[in-house]
Amino acid sequence: MAAKVPAFTDIGRATRDLLYGSKSGVFQYNQALNITTRTADGVEFAVTTVKKDDKVEAALKAAYKTKKYGVTGTFGSAGLASTSVSFYQLAPGLDVTLFGTLPDVASAAKVSVDYVVPHLTLKSTVGLTQNPKIDLQATTGYKDFIFGGDATYDTAKQDVTKWATGVGYQRLDYAAGVLLKDNKTLTVAYAHNVDATLAAGAEITKQLEEKEGTSFTLGLQKRLENGSLVKVRLDNKGIASGLYETELKPMHKLALSGQFDATNLDKPPKVGFALDIKN
Repeated sequence: MAAKVPAFTDIGRATRDLLYGSKSGVFQYNQALNITTRTADGVEFAVTTVKKDDKVEAALKAAYKTKKYGVTGTFGSAGLASTSVSFYQLAPGLDVTLFGTLPDVASAAKVSVDYVVPHLTLKSTVGLTQNPKIDLQATTGYKDFIFGGDATYDTAKQDVTKWATGVGYQRLDYAAGVLLKDNKTLTVAYAHNVDATLAAGAEITKQLEEKEGTSFTLGLQKRLENGSLVKVRLDNKGIASGLYETELKPMHKLALSGQFDATNLDKPPKVGFALDIKN
């Protein structure tokens, strides 16, 4: 294990990225347009519009980041504005971020603290309210193993309202993870890079309080010679999904997605696209 231990949310991340996408390979069953530009002084603006049925949602995001601090503001069509201010390396390994939402600052304000030292990664988020919720995540590692936990304490209820624990194993060509949440849900995830262009993954979830509460999702992705990405996904309910993502020209990416119910072909399929343009 490298000196810097991955965060708790990184356990099973390779599988989630393959099955559901992250910065790329995201299944999109609506119509989405994302335009990102950067000014000469380093301010980045991103406009996102998503059409869901007959409703169009839009958001404008502005971000500026230096080695010492970062500021982000997001303005949505619902009339809410969220902001965050981050301060990096206030002490070795210590980052602090303040969050807020306008106009309801009092109920949404919170502070997040990230602390990373060799063999230990901590993240804590505390609401800046009269009776805040306190979330703490911690991970440590040994060789290729990651061990960690996550717990939320509600000061109003004076009780731990949710918790999770997990273990992960990471190598260059594969990663595995096991997560237990609230003693009710057990998830096992696995992702394997078969070669430089082909990857496969699976996620199995068991609801421990239900006799037949087991679900699974299988996925496969292939990087083509022209750089395009192809994904297929199938779950235990017979829902099949496919994605084709390609770069139309430098900084212009188009993703086409489709989904259908293999157990009910009379059900209309879902089709969507996402166009990302960066200047």
